[in-house]
Formats: sequence, structure tokens, C-alpha cells
Amino acid sequence: MRRGYRATERRYINMHEEHSQSDPAPRCSGSPDSSLPVIAPPRIRRSRMSRWRARCLAIVHLLIIAHIGHWVWTGRTLSPVEPSEAMYTLNEGHLNAGFLFFAAAIVSTLLLGRFVCGWGCHVIAYQDICTWLLKRLGVRPRPFRSRVLVFAPLALAVYMFVWPTAYRWWMGIPSPEFSNHLLTSEFWRTFPGATVAVVTIVVCGFIIVYLLGSKGFCTYACPYGGFFRLADKVAPGQIVVTEACKHCGHCTAACTSNVRVHEEVAKYGTVVDPGCMKCLDCVTVCPSDALHFGFARPSIIAATKGNGHKSRKNRYDFALWEECVMVVVGVAALLSYRGLYNQVPLLLAMATACITGYATVLLLRQARLANVRLQNLQLRRGASVTRVGTVSNVIFVALLVLTCHSGLVQFQVWRGRSLFRAARVGDVVWAAENTWWQEASDEQRDRVEAGLGYLERADAWGLMATPEALSDLVWLHLAKGDDDRAESVIGRLIDLDPDQPEPYRSLGDVMRKMDRLDDAQRWYHHALTLEPGYVPAREGLCAMLVAAGRFDDATAEYQHAIAMAPDDVSWRMGLCRLLLRTGRTDEAIDELREVTRLDPSLTEAQYNLGMALLQQGRANEAIDPLTQAVHTHPDLAMAHYNLGVATFMTGRPVEALPHIREAIRLDPGDRDARAFQRVVLEAIER
Repeated sequence: MRRGYRATERRYINMHEEHSQSDPAPRCSGSPDSSLPVIAPPRIRRSRMSRWRARCLAIVHLLIIAHIGHWVWTGRTLSPVEPSEAMYTLNEGHLNAGFLFFAAAIVSTLLLGRFVCGWGCHVIAYQDICTWLLKRLGVRPRPFRSRVLVFAPLALAVYMFVWPTAYRWWMGIPSPEFSNHLLTSEFWRTFPGATVAVVTIVVCGFIIVYLLGSKGFCTYACPYGGFFRLADKVAPGQIVVTEACKHCGHCTAACTSNVRVHEEVAKYGTVVDPGCMKCLDCVTVCPSDALHFGFARPSIIAATKGNGHKSRKNRYDFALWEECVMVVVGVAALLSYRGLYNQVPLLLAMATACITGYATVLLLRQARLANVRLQNLQLRRGASVTRVGTVSNVIFVALLVLTCHSGLVQFQVWRGRSLFRAARVGDVVWAAENTWWQEASDEQRDRVEAGLGYLERADAWGLMATPEALSDLVWLHLAKGDDDRAESVIGRLIDLDPDQPEPYRSLGDVMRKMDRLDDAQRWYHHALTLEPGYVPAREGLCAMLVAAGRFDDATAEYQHAIAMAPDDVSWRMGLCRLLLRTGRTDEAIDELREVTRLDPSLTEAQYNLGMALLQQGRANEAIDPLTQAVHTHPDLAMAHYNLGVATFMTGRPVEALPHIREAIRLDPGDRDARAFQRVVLEAIER
């Protein structure tokens, strides 16, 4: 009975393979010929590992929820355990948990194979859920096999993690210094909003599964999988076969990773496909218990030493030229969607690019072939497109139109921002006396005009606003002296994200520029209400109060900032300048002493302290800070001059003379120094 059972299954598999080899035309994913005789496949064991893997993936999600909850509860937590965070380590030197996790995952894959994907990735969980739901609906997603697109994840991984470092090395740019960022209070800074997150889960975890198979995202879109595939090739941890194998094909039927397990173990004695995620479903469904996880020759070696077993040639679902079309369309779609409206993250853009390329080829096929299927859907039969094919074609065409529109908007934004950077618009455009347009060259003015045109078209044509484009528009309007238009654009930035302090600070700067000081103060205060430690808003508020002559209010703001950041010498220096300006020298001296204690190398603090003491006739006390100023900034002529004056006032003209002469050497046009030199020389003669 057992022998007959296996024979029936082998006959079913052989018939299916013979039909696949005789099919003269490339087939769409999931498109069996209607003339194929149907033989019911034998019953396959239920995988014992699927439930254990589901439990592991559930634990992963519980840990993610706990991680987010800890951040919400305490305001500070471990940095995101997300491989994409490794980019910040490589590019900015921010050592974080994501980098450590990614490095540990690659190292473990070098030993045990690609098990992290199958047992620890949250996106795998979404794809598994989608696969389970489709099977419940009677649809078994047929895996999409490609000879070219399988390299897309590796290409994306190189772009994300290798290219920035290689470019920096090639250009001679110094590597960043590493700093500890294992803990963070800005946990969600690099993550999208809730809406984009849900769309990402739907596209990467569900839609792509129906189109490209149960692990479609991992195989054709995941950049981390690109590195894991390479590491798996040299890993000794493999799915290994014994002599008990009867070649029944149950292992391949149970595999959800698009691996032809029965062919590989027959030819190589082990699974060499780097797409194998070590889910172990094939091990537990084998009726002969012939498969197990063990250690063997790495697949990169085993793949070159097959046993001569004749397996059927690899069959791909599309012709080579069709895959090339997918690549071209996919790259264009990736450029169109990545960062669109400052909303679409890279992984979502990559998944959408794969879907767009696939949809394009399906449309081309329907124009050429008489029989086209998509999984369980018949898109075209004979000379006519089916009803479901018409609906799907409308969706595919809408996707292509959206892609073209998005690419057009992205180009307008990119070109406008490039022209803005090339125009070199300076900070002077925020000043009340803005002379940038009058002093700019004709080339700079042309770039400003052209940049305005591109960015305004992007804003008018886009389905929503792009914050970065609006920010550049503000600068370009200010460069032309159009403060009212700049104010209007900032208002739109506020509408896009009312909880961000930056637009309110910018609006306060524009109000101060237009001499609407009450409005400026109101917007500065609003920005500080949203984020009390937001430095640019408080700096603008203090500068506005000082310019308006409201010195007491400005003093209070400086003191408030010092109370919030007592070790930040910049706020203390701002207060010192204000105290010296208003004649409150004693208070300024106390603050300057505290600044020099916190940062002894700050030349401005040492110099101002020496000058304040000297103005009060306390020459003996002024000598030490002025000496320190000369030591830290030997090219400062005024420091040498005033040190000479202080030394002379203590009755030491001989010691004062070298400092006066050094001041004259550094600043030959200083008449006061030359006059005082004569006084010192006369005192020495006496």
C-alpha cells in the first residue's frame, strides 16, 4: 500500500514536469494549461514546525509591542532593533541596536544558514498569514521564478550599506567617529506614520504574496535578504538528505520558500538554494524521515559537485526580454516612489516597483498571447480578455499612470531643489535688511526663478504637498523679497504637521523680518510650547527681544534656557553679552567666571572676562583670563593689546611691551596700540 501511494505521487509529479517541459511558450505565474489531465495529489503530512514557527513569530511581535510600550511609558528606550538602522551606524557613526542585530544575524547565518528570515522576521509573519488565508480561499500562490530579479535585493543592499562607505573612501571623506546611540528618546524618528505602516504591511506582506508567491517580498525586494543569501552560500548549516529518500516530492510541495527541495537533495545531497530559510517544513513532512538539519559542505561548494543526477532544467516564468522589461520598469518605479511626498519608505517603494514591473509584463503578455493567467485568475482566453482580466487590467493601467505621475512630480522636486542648492541662497534672506537679490549674480537669479517654477509645478501637480519642497520654496520666496508668499508657504507647512516646532519658528523669523514683533513672539512661544528645548526658537525669541530693546524680557528668556540646560555655555554667553551691553558688569563677570569654569578653552569668555575686570580697574584679576585668551587664540591682536594694558597697569611696563609689540605685528594699522607703545617705552626709560 505504501509503495503504491508513493508511485501515484511520483507519477503525478512526473506528469506535471513533463507538461512543464513541453510548454513552448513562457507562462504567466500560476498559469497551467487547461488541457493538463488532473490527477489528485496524495495527502501530505502536516508540518510540525509550522506551529512552532508561528509561536516564534508571535513572540517577535510581542517583543516589538513591549519595546514600543516601554518607549511610550518611559520616554527613552533601546534604539530600534531594525536592520535599516545600520545605515546610520555606517554613514553617521551612530552605534545602535539595529546595527548590532544585523551584524549578529549575518554572523549567525554564516554558521547556521538563513534561519533568521524564517524564524525572526515580522514581514515573514505577514506573508505567512496571507498564504494561509489564500489557501483557505482555495488559492495556493504559485511562486514566481526569475533569473534576473533575484539579484535585485543584493543590488539594493549594496546601495544601502556598501555604496555610501565606498563613495566616502573614494572621495577621501573622513569616516565618522562612532558614538553610543544604543538608547534613544526619538524612537519613531526613522519610522513612517501609522497610515504608511499599514500600507507597507498590506503591500509587502499580502499583495506581493498573491502576485509573486509566498516569499515574494523576501526573494525579490528585501535588501537584508540580499546579504543573507550571500552568507547562506558559505554556511555549513544545511538541510541534508539520507539514503532513505524516496523522491516523493512532499518536501517541495511543503516548502514556502520557492525551493525545489526534492531536485536539490537528489543532485547535491543537500539544499543549496540560498532562498531556503530553514523553516524545516520539508524535514517534518518527509514520509521517510530522510531529511534533517545538519552540517555539510557549504552550498557554494556542494553546488559545483553534483552527483550526476539528471534533474529537469530550471524553468522560468518569463522570457529573458520580459524580465529585462521588469527591471527597467522596476527601476523607474523605484525612483518614482522612493520618498514620494516625504512619505514612502524605501522598502515599500521597492515592493511597489516589483509589482509595477510584474504588472507591466502581464499587460504586454495579454497583447501577445492567447492564454494568460494570474494565479487562479484567467486574464485572457483565446481572442478576448475575460471580465476579471478587464478589472485587473484597469488596476494595472491605473498603477502605471500613478507611477508616471509620481515620477513626474519627483523629477520636478528633484530639479527644483537642485537649482535651489546651486543658487547658494544665504541666511541673509531672513534678515530685515535683505539685499541678497540685489547683490546676486544673473546666474543665481536665473536659478532662483527656475527653481521656483519647478517646485511650484510639483506642488500644483502633486496629490499632496512635499514638505522638503515647501521648505525650499520659503527660501526662494525670501530670496526674491516676497515675504508674504513665504509666510503663506510656511502656513501650509504648519497645516501638514501642526505638531512640529520648526515651521512655527520659521514663521516667527518671517514676522520679525517684517517687523511684526508681537506676532513673532507669539509664534516663537508656540514653538517652545511644543518643544521647550527647541534651541532655534528660543534663539530667535531672544534676538527679537534684544532688537526690540526689551532687555528684561530677553534676560528672563536666557535665564530660563540656562535653567533647562545649565551646562550649555552658549546660553550663558548670550546672557553675558546682554549683561555687558546693558552695563550690568558685576552680573556679567559672575556668569563669565562660570562659563570659563565649564569650558576653559572658550576664548570669547576668557577675553570678555578680562575686559570686564579691566574696565572695573581690576587689572590684577584681568591678567589671568587675558593670558588664557592669548594662549588659546594667539592670533587675536586685541587680546595681546589688552593683556599688555593690564600688565602695564600693575606696574610692569617691561613685561607689557612684548604684548603690545605682538598686537602691532598682528594688526599694523592699530593706532591705539602704536600710541600705547610709546607710553610704555617712555615709562621704561623713566
